[in-house]
Amino acid sequence: MKVLLIGPFPLPIDGCSYANKILQQNFVTQRVAHDMVNTNTSVISSKQGNKFSFKKAFSFIPVYLGAFKIFSNDVVYLTPGQTFFGIVKYSPFILLCILLNKPYVIHVHGNYLGKQYQLLTGVKKKIFHFLLSRCAAGIVLSKSLVHNFDDLLPLDKVFVVENFVDDTLYATVPQKPVNKLVIIYLSNLMREKGILDVLDALLLLQKANIPFEATIAGSMEVGIKPEIESRLQHLGSSVNYVNTITGDKKKQKLQEANVFILPTYYKMEGQPISLLEGLATGNIIISTQHAGIPDIINEKNGYLVKPQSPAEIADCLRIINADITGNVEKFSAFNRSYAAATFTEKRFFENIFKVLKLVAK
Repeated sequence: MKVLLIGPFPLPIDGCSYANKILQQNFVTQRVAHDMVNTNTSVISSKQGNKFSFKKAFSFIPVYLGAFKIFSNDVVYLTPGQTFFGIVKYSPFILLCILLNKPYVIHVHGNYLGKQYQLLTGVKKKIFHFLLSRCAAGIVLSKSLVHNFDDLLPLDKVFVVENFVDDTLYATVPQKPVNKLVIIYLSNLMREKGILDVLDALLLLQKANIPFEATIAGSMEVGIKPEIESRLQHLGSSVNYVNTITGDKKKQKLQEANVFILPTYYKMEGQPISLLEGLATGNIIISTQHAGIPDIINEKNGYLVKPQSPAEIADCLRIINADITGNVEKFSAFNRSYAAATFTEKRFFENIFKVLKLVAK
């Protein structure tokens, strides 16, 4: 079996491009015959959005030159966006698969595909349905996200493959601080990712004279930059904004923390890799009852709060602070062992490979 991977690869790095990179690396190490088409260009990434742009469309034309690779492969694995245009930009690849009777698999890294289909009407809805309903299989990140393929694929063609973290995060056992709250937020600084809620919760802690350190890591959304910077200024030296971090620096910050916060309500959220990284490094988790997060996080891992609830986040932090040593002992080792048994590169590769083998038959 020879597999063609079509989707975004770094750079830039996001959850989808990083997952594709790790999958391709495992194809190499496991000596699986494969080829790839990188759909990232200088002006377009996997975050396609709902707006059509001629600049984006023209920049994507050279990517279509890779469509000839479909002829020499047995199965095609695609990771398109979740919007109408995110799917349609992959249509030349999909149509050629249909024409050549090549099975293709759609892997959805989020929770917006089904919503987008419901919102469409007329010709757009028919096009969307045509392109997706003919795929050999659909893959989602957790069981509560299976609905994204409702009215598009039968249930027996939809598979759950949970996300993963970099295996190097399991290499050492971190010694968690127990003298005070050491908090990390690791994601893009977007309103819908909950960054303002995190900062507002920290302001409440500051007002209550509860000591803490916090690291805020990620690229800043331009539209809310003034709001973020104003809050950071009020928080002062208790909070350190480090922009985007990767590799050993990211690992170090995750290991030095004892609480990981991601109160996301991002509409395209699926199963954030950064949340799994927080688990893998033994942090107490505070996240939201949103998308596929409740499938992997519960009271054994930390706390789930309602979206846009800074006061709830602050209350959780107060509870943890009341007995930091006891809470670190309760959650840290469990979260690390849970992640190591569930969210590994090997398991991610093997589960996707099983789907590809099944449809290739």
